[in-house]
Amino acid sequence: MKGRRSSSDSSSSSKTKKPQYSKFTQQELSACKPILTPGYVIGIFIIVGVIFIPVGIISLFASENVVEIVDRYDEGCIPPNYSDDMLAYIQNSDTNKTCTRSLKATKLMKSPVYIYYQLDNFYQNHRRYVKSRNDKQLWSKKHEDDTKNCAPEATSNGLSIVPCGLIAWSLFNDSYGFSIKNKMVKVSKKNIAWESDKKNKFGSDVYPKNFQNGVLIGGGKLNSSIP
Repeated sequence: MKGRRSSSDSSSSSKTKKPQYSKFTQQELSACKPILTPGYVIGIFIIVGVIFIPVGIISLFASENVVEIVDRYDEGCIPPNYSDDMLAYIQNSDTNKTCTRSLKATKLMKSPVYIYYQLDNFYQNHRRYVKSRNDKQLWSKKHEDDTKNCAPEATSNGLSIVPCGLIAWSLFNDSYGFSIKNKMVKVSKKNIAWESDKKNKFGSDVYPKNFQNGVLIGGGKLNSSIP
């Protein structure tokens, strides 16, 4: 009995879960902790300054040569009789919405000149807005009746809306024309979309259908003959 007991005790001690000793597990690895004396700190700041000051000067010089003109036209282009109800003016298809603005460049604007538009108080990163679209419908005509996740702009008069969803419904359709001394300036619209979007996201056989035919109009119209 004593022999058996001693053998069991030895086997239990050999099966211990105690990890093997190592400097890594015991956090005894040698470490280097630099002492930041005033001389080291001043030297580091001088080196960083020598590297980044020329970069800052070049960036400042480049930004000073940029000529930017900003013009807000939403309020100035509203007729006085619609000043209290701008939404009615926008949604009224009988009103002439052509607006002419005169802009003056303070410096010579060298080509190419880029044109951007800016929308305020319009939150495109809202969770419900971002999800309100159907990628399959935009990719192929055979999925035009697939309006999943497009609510509340999924169907109109019992028919599927193409393209459906709040993103398409809030289409910004202002168009611009530019002239210098009464001479029209041609604006190029090429290469304003990513090649990956044109090839992999939007199909060439998807045409607008039943779009913006409801009571509420969220944005502009789409030409049903253009994919």
